[in-house]
Amino acid sequence: MQRTTPRTILLTAITVVTLSITGCVADPEVTDNQPDGGSAPTHVEEVTFPDTEVGQTSRWVLDQINGSNAINKQDWYPRVSPEMSEDIPVDSLVGTLNSELRPSMPYVASDYDEPEENYAITRLTPDLTAEPVDLHLKTDATGRISALWYEHVEDEDTTTRPDNSGKEEDSENDNVLGQ
Repeated sequence: MQRTTPRTILLTAITVVTLSITGCVADPEVTDNQPDGGSAPTHVEEVTFPDTEVGQTSRWVLDQINGSNAINKQDWYPRVSPEMSEDIPVDSLVGTLNSELRPSMPYVASDYDEPEENYAITRLTPDLTAEPVDLHLKTDATGRISALWYEHVEDEDTTTRPDNSGKEEDSENDNVLGQ
Protein backbone atom coordinates (compact mmCIF):
# COMPACT_ATOMS: atom_id res chain seq x y z
CA MET A 1 0.00 0.00 0.00
CA GLN A 2 1.39 3.36 -1.05
CA ARG A 3 1.44 6.25 1.40
CA THR A 4 -0.30 9.49 0.59
CA THR A 5 2.23 12.20 -0.06
CA PRO A 6 1.71 15.88 0.66
CA ARG A 7 1.88 16.48 -3.09
CA THR A 8 -1.05 14.08 -3.71
CA ILE A 9 -3.09 15.71 -0.95
CA LEU A 10 -2.38 19.16 -2.38
CA LEU A 11 -3.37 18.10 -5.93
CA THR A 12 -6.57 16.50 -4.64
CA ALA A 13 -7.48 19.65 -2.71
CA ILE A 14 -6.84 21.84 -5.78
CA THR A 15 -9.00 19.54 -7.92
CA VAL A 16 -11.88 19.67 -5.42
CA VAL A 17 -11.71 23.46 -5.21
CA THR A 18 -11.56 23.79 -9.01
CA LEU A 19 -14.57 21.51 -9.50
CA SER A 20 -16.52 23.42 -6.87
CA ILE A 21 -15.76 26.78 -8.44
CA THR A 22 -16.59 25.66 -11.98
CA GLY A 23 -19.90 24.13 -10.92
CA CYS A 24 -19.02 20.53 -11.62
CA VAL A 25 -20.48 19.35 -8.35
CA ALA A 26 -24.11 19.19 -7.31
CA ASP A 27 -25.34 22.30 -5.58
CA PRO A 28 -28.45 21.62 -3.46
CA GLU A 29 -29.70 25.16 -4.10
CA VAL A 30 -29.61 24.64 -7.88
CA THR A 31 -31.04 21.14 -8.14
CA ASP A 32 -34.72 20.65 -8.87
CA ASN A 33 -36.96 20.58 -5.83
CA GLN A 34 -40.00 18.36 -5.84
CA PRO A 35 -41.74 18.84 -2.51
CA ASP A 36 -44.39 16.27 -3.39
CA GLY A 37 -41.73 13.75 -4.35
CA GLY A 38 -42.60 14.16 -8.02
CA SER A 39 -45.94 12.40 -7.84
CA ALA A 40 -48.47 13.26 -10.53
CA PRO A 41 -51.74 15.01 -9.64
CA THR A 42 -54.56 12.60 -8.90
CA HIS A 43 -57.53 15.00 -8.96
CA VAL A 44 -57.75 14.86 -12.78
CA GLU A 45 -57.69 12.10 -15.34
CA GLU A 46 -54.88 12.09 -17.87
CA VAL A 47 -55.79 12.19 -21.56
CA THR A 48 -53.88 10.46 -24.30
CA PHE A 49 -52.21 12.31 -27.15
CA PRO A 50 -53.27 11.47 -30.69
CA ASP A 51 -50.82 9.94 -33.12
CA THR A 52 -50.38 13.17 -35.08
CA GLU A 53 -47.23 15.24 -35.55
CA VAL A 54 -48.47 18.03 -33.29
CA GLY A 55 -49.87 15.53 -30.78
CA GLN A 56 -46.58 13.69 -30.41
CA THR A 57 -44.68 16.99 -30.21
CA SER A 58 -47.04 18.15 -27.45
CA ARG A 59 -46.34 14.90 -25.59
CA TRP A 60 -42.59 15.47 -26.01
CA VAL A 61 -42.83 19.03 -24.63
CA LEU A 62 -44.82 17.77 -21.61
CA ASP A 63 -42.21 15.06 -21.00
CA GLN A 64 -39.49 17.72 -21.17
CA ILE A 65 -41.28 19.91 -18.61
CA ASN A 66 -41.95 16.95 -16.31
CA GLY A 67 -38.43 15.51 -16.64
CA SER A 68 -36.39 14.65 -13.57
CA ASN A 69 -33.74 17.24 -14.51
CA ALA A 70 -33.94 20.76 -15.86
CA ILE A 71 -34.69 20.98 -19.57
CA ASN A 72 -31.55 20.73 -21.70
CA LYS A 73 -31.45 23.29 -24.52
CA GLN A 74 -29.40 20.90 -26.68
CA ASP A 75 -32.47 18.66 -27.02
CA TRP A 76 -34.48 21.59 -28.40
CA TYR A 77 -32.27 22.85 -31.22
CA PRO A 78 -33.35 20.16 -33.73
CA ARG A 79 -37.01 20.47 -32.65
CA VAL A 80 -37.47 24.23 -33.08
CA SER A 81 -37.95 25.77 -36.51
CA PRO A 82 -35.36 28.30 -37.71
CA GLU A 83 -38.07 30.98 -37.95
CA MET A 84 -39.02 30.53 -34.32
CA SER A 85 -35.43 30.50 -33.12
CA GLU A 86 -34.92 33.84 -34.92
CA ASP A 87 -37.84 35.32 -32.93
CA ILE A 88 -36.81 33.79 -29.63
CA PRO A 89 -33.48 32.06 -29.03
CA VAL A 90 -33.71 28.45 -27.91
CA ASP A 91 -31.78 29.41 -24.76
CA SER A 92 -34.52 31.89 -23.80
CA LEU A 93 -37.29 29.44 -24.63
CA VAL A 94 -35.79 26.70 -22.48
CA GLY A 95 -34.92 29.17 -19.71
CA THR A 96 -38.53 30.35 -19.58
CA LEU A 97 -39.89 26.80 -19.41
CA ASN A 98 -37.37 25.89 -16.70
CA SER A 99 -38.06 28.95 -14.57
CA GLU A 100 -41.79 29.42 -15.05
CA LEU A 101 -43.36 25.99 -15.65
CA ARG A 102 -41.10 23.44 -14.01
CA PRO A 103 -41.57 24.79 -10.46
CA SER A 104 -45.22 23.58 -10.56
CA MET A 105 -44.47 20.19 -12.08
CA PRO A 106 -45.38 17.43 -12.45
CA TYR A 107 -48.25 18.20 -14.79
CA VAL A 108 -50.91 15.90 -16.14
CA ALA A 109 -52.38 16.48 -19.61
CA SER A 110 -56.03 16.79 -18.56
CA ASP A 111 -57.40 18.08 -21.88
CA TYR A 112 -56.18 18.14 -25.44
CA ASP A 113 -57.59 19.78 -28.56
CA GLU A 114 -56.39 20.27 -32.14
CA PRO A 115 -58.54 23.18 -33.37
CA GLU A 116 -56.49 23.43 -36.59
CA GLU A 117 -54.04 21.28 -38.46
CA ASN A 118 -50.59 21.50 -36.85
CA TYR A 119 -51.95 23.44 -33.85
CA ALA A 120 -52.71 21.94 -30.44
CA ILE A 121 -53.80 23.16 -27.04
CA THR A 122 -52.95 20.96 -24.09
CA ARG A 123 -54.31 21.67 -20.61
CA LEU A 124 -51.51 20.95 -18.16
CA THR A 125 -52.86 20.41 -14.66
CA PRO A 126 -50.49 20.50 -11.69
CA ASP A 127 -51.33 19.61 -8.12
CA LEU A 128 -54.07 21.49 -6.28
CA THR A 129 -51.75 24.30 -5.13
CA ALA A 130 -51.10 25.74 -8.61
CA GLU A 131 -53.17 26.92 -11.58
CA PRO A 132 -53.57 24.80 -14.70
CA VAL A 133 -51.78 25.99 -17.82
CA ASP A 134 -52.95 25.86 -21.44
CA LEU A 135 -49.93 25.05 -23.59
CA HIS A 136 -50.35 26.18 -27.21
CA LEU A 137 -48.11 24.58 -29.78
CA LYS A 138 -47.82 24.90 -33.56
CA THR A 139 -45.65 22.84 -35.84
CA ASP A 140 -44.44 23.70 -39.34
CA ALA A 141 -44.50 21.50 -42.45
CA THR A 142 -41.33 19.74 -41.29
CA GLY A 143 -42.82 18.89 -37.88
CA ARG A 144 -40.67 21.35 -35.93
CA ILE A 145 -42.09 23.71 -33.32
CA SER A 146 -42.96 27.02 -35.01
CA ALA A 147 -44.83 28.61 -32.09
CA LEU A 148 -45.12 27.82 -28.40
CA TRP A 149 -46.87 29.79 -25.70
CA TYR A 150 -48.82 29.14 -22.56
CA GLU A 151 -51.40 30.89 -20.44
CA HIS A 152 -52.47 30.29 -16.88
CA VAL A 153 -56.06 29.16 -16.65
CA GLU A 154 -58.26 31.03 -14.22
CA ASP A 155 -61.91 30.61 -13.37
CA GLU A 156 -64.16 30.67 -16.43
CA ASP A 157 -65.86 33.78 -15.00
CA THR A 158 -62.70 35.87 -15.43
CA THR A 159 -62.48 35.65 -19.22
CA THR A 160 -64.40 38.90 -19.69
CA ARG A 161 -63.58 42.28 -18.29
CA PRO A 162 -64.91 43.17 -14.86
CA ASP A 163 -66.93 46.06 -16.34
CA ASN A 164 -69.03 43.42 -18.18
CA SER A 165 -68.28 45.01 -21.55
CA GLY A 166 -68.14 41.50 -22.94
CA LYS A 167 -64.81 42.09 -24.65
CA GLU A 168 -62.14 39.51 -24.16
CA GLU A 169 -59.61 40.62 -21.59
CA ASP A 170 -56.07 41.26 -22.79
CA SER A 171 -54.48 38.37 -21.03
CA GLU A 172 -51.56 39.23 -18.82
CA ASN A 173 -51.28 35.49 -18.32
CA ASP A 174 -50.14 34.81 -21.90
CA ASN A 175 -46.50 33.94 -22.16
CA VAL A 176 -45.66 34.03 -25.85
CA LEU A 177 -42.56 32.02 -26.56
CA GLY A 178 -42.62 32.41 -30.34
CA GLN A 179 -45.16 32.57 -33.10
